[in-house]
Amino acid sequence: MSADNMTNWRTGIAEVVSTDTEEEVLIRGCKLSELIGSLTFAETMFLLLAGAEPSKAQARVLDALLVASIEHGIAPPSMIARCYASYGTSIQAAMAGGIMAFGDTMGGAGEQLAKMLSEEVAKLKGDTSDEALQNLAKELVGRGGRIPGYGIPLHGADPRSPKMLEIARDEDCFGPYCRLVEMIEQEIERTTGKSIPLNLDGVGAAVILDLGFPWQLTRMFLITPRSVSFAAHFYEEQQQGTKWRHLAADDISYD
Repeated sequence: MSADNMTNWRTGIAEVVSTDTEEEVLIRGCKLSELIGSLTFAETMFLLLAGAEPSKAQARVLDALLVASIEHGIAPPSMIARCYASYGTSIQAAMAGGIMAFGDTMGGAGEQLAKMLSEEVAKLKGDTSDEALQNLAKELVGRGGRIPGYGIPLHGADPRSPKMLEIARDEDCFGPYCRLVEMIEQEIERTTGKSIPLNLDGVGAAVILDLGFPWQLTRMFLITPRSVSFAAHFYEEQQQGTKWRHLAADDISYD
């Protein structure tokens, strides 16, 4: 791949129009002035990423996923946003700090699962029958080791996952990936005798793949709504008037 300089850009995402007769922003060829008030944020997000407007069913499923992902208490990323507030930094720094806390261990399991599912289902060469998916679920669980997207420390079972799958079913967006993650959950319990339920990362991976998005975008569907949470935590911490959150010396072991 050849390197391009900073004056050579190509995009099919957006175009800024400013002429003697028109002032407009085009998103995937659609006039933004006409999208305002016509599409929801979730619908416009879908358009921006996929290049086409979603069906009403797809829009509802995506919107539900954004709501499901918006908050999960004072977890490590929101703790960072709150610490930033106590240090007197800006709201955008706090939001960015929370976002940057997501990685392979925290918040990245959805991407790992989506990549695995995408690659494994591709090997089926279009055969997404229940039998083929059930055999794949058995194979994946049979490999041993932890499958990303299952289990959650703060809950016995993630309350968000069943609702997301219910909405996907209701809207006829329950495709092979949603079917497969359910089968994997059942196979884990059958094989181990333990209930290790699907979590938000896992259901999010299945939903975005069934909506037609590539696995590389998976984390974005968590980061986008959670950034609003970071702003809320930042503001609340400001209002509480905390200053310089830190670890007490007695809480640190020195070697």
